[in-house]
Amino acid sequence: MERSWWWKAIGIFLLTALAVVYLLPSVVAEEALPNWYKKRVKAKLGLGLDLQGGIHLVYEVEVNKAVSDKADRLAIDLEQRLQKDKKVSVYAARENRDDIVLKFKNPADIKAVDNDFMADFRNNLTEIERSNGQIRLRLDEQYVTDTTDYAIRQAKATIRGRIDEFGVAEPSVMLKGRDIVVELPGLTKKDFDRIKKLIGRTAQLEFKICDDESDVMRQAAALVKEGGPIEVRTEDYDGKQRGRVVYTALASKDKRRLQEFLENLPKNGVKIPADREILLGEERALDKKGNPLQEKVWVTHMLRRRTELSGEYITDAQVQWDDRTQRPEVGLTFDRTGANIFAKVSGDNIGYRMAIVLDGKVNSAPVLQSRIGGGRARITLGGFRSRNELMSEARDLAAVLRAGALPAPLRKTFERQVGATLGADAVKRGTMAFMIGGLLVVLFILYYYRGAGLICDIALVLNVIYILAIMAGFNASLTLPGIAGIVLTIGMAVDANVIIYERIREEAALGKTPRAAVDAGYARAFWTIFDAQLTTAIAAIVLLQWGSGPIRGFGVTLLIGIVCSVFTGVFVTRLFFDFVINKFKPKKLSI
Repeated sequence: MERSWWWKAIGIFLLTALAVVYLLPSVVAEEALPNWYKKRVKAKLGLGLDLQGGIHLVYEVEVNKAVSDKADRLAIDLEQRLQKDKKVSVYAARENRDDIVLKFKNPADIKAVDNDFMADFRNNLTEIERSNGQIRLRLDEQYVTDTTDYAIRQAKATIRGRIDEFGVAEPSVMLKGRDIVVELPGLTKKDFDRIKKLIGRTAQLEFKICDDESDVMRQAAALVKEGGPIEVRTEDYDGKQRGRVVYTALASKDKRRLQEFLENLPKNGVKIPADREILLGEERALDKKGNPLQEKVWVTHMLRRRTELSGEYITDAQVQWDDRTQRPEVGLTFDRTGANIFAKVSGDNIGYRMAIVLDGKVNSAPVLQSRIGGGRARITLGGFRSRNELMSEARDLAAVLRAGALPAPLRKTFERQVGATLGADAVKRGTMAFMIGGLLVVLFILYYYRGAGLICDIALVLNVIYILAIMAGFNASLTLPGIAGIVLTIGMAVDANVIIYERIREEAALGKTPRAAVDAGYARAFWTIFDAQLTTAIAAIVLLQWGSGPIRGFGVTLLIGIVCSVFTGVFVTRLFFDFVINKFKPKKLSI
């Protein structure tokens, strides 16, 4: 036989062996494989959501929060630049979502904001008006659009990172318009609630300065009825530079009642300044003597609205233990920029309380006793649960902070759970349809084309092995549409062989030798096969580009199947024909 034939045979043998190596972990029980094999071959063909069950979630990104956060950061930057470069006393605050108001202590300093100063902000802000020592700026429309688009893309990446931290196999996270579609196959019922909480947790960490000297809370306290669901707390602390500070807070076991009370404050004549806000935090209830109880209450905190430092500067978050309480907590490490901001903010606000706000809830509000350097902070957890519950929460919180805070809150708009029974039924029916369809095709080809039919059947088996091995190599998931794609490619591979065989029959009927008939049959059928497969490949690419979920899975499987079908239908079968002709030199082909 020709030397080139041997090289081709060795190449196909090695390719088939490699395919079997990649496919073996998907068809053999893990415990049956040796450890050295499992360490070297990580590829595995998973089952999709429709085959093994799981959860399907759709989230909407509340982009307004991302835009307002950008405005807060720009306000801080403007204030610090004016104070440092222009040496003026100014306070910058965000109003509504898109506006920033600069308030100058000396109205004459308003001229410091000139064209040269605004050059660095021209792509982000537009001046609306200036009067009475104030300048109103508004976010540029294109900047808002870019911020919105970035928030959606970043939310998708963050969700993917959190899912990877959780360890879900074969997750699918896709964008559909402005919605984020999440499919998580193989989750047990016990994990459903935990993974939903992990995904949806904004994990927006903010550090804000408390305004304990405001009269707002004292005015609100005057509206509280004695003996009602809301009580007044008056506490004090040593503010060092400012002496002893007394602040007023409202507390209630019923969070909803407290929120309604706060929402009605403007109607009762208590106006909350635009640059201030009231947030809630959980603390222990107190008895009449002021001693802490085991029950929890929601307590108000009056804060400056502006975020001094956010979680975007976090480089690491790990679970650690509080030496004093022996309870788990989360230790944070900031990057260089975050460490510098933290040191400056803590140094500038000694004697004030700094609230650590997580997802809009005040986690704690310690008093800043000194400048805090080193770029480290910690988040303590509520003391109302068991140690195991606190440890689980600490691990989840550290995971989402490591993966990054969501740039904006998520709102779940759709949820669907696929149970294990439906998944098992789908696997059984799909497998049965695949086996019956494949067996009928194999028997028909073997009956109709005899010896050549056997070559075609061998090529079909190799075709399926190659398709599944490629999918396993990419750690892809097999879905019902994917199975349909494999069945379709089997039919296409048979169709290619039918075209070749019928051409060989025509050439043999003209009196040509087996060698000449095979050469002519493959040469004249190739372009017909190529054209047919190319049109199908274009359709598969369209499905891959614009489809979503199962449609994309079908397109991927179809595209892989086309490549494998052309290879096995044209090149592998030709190799077998060459072997038969060169080895046995038949006078007539069995076709």
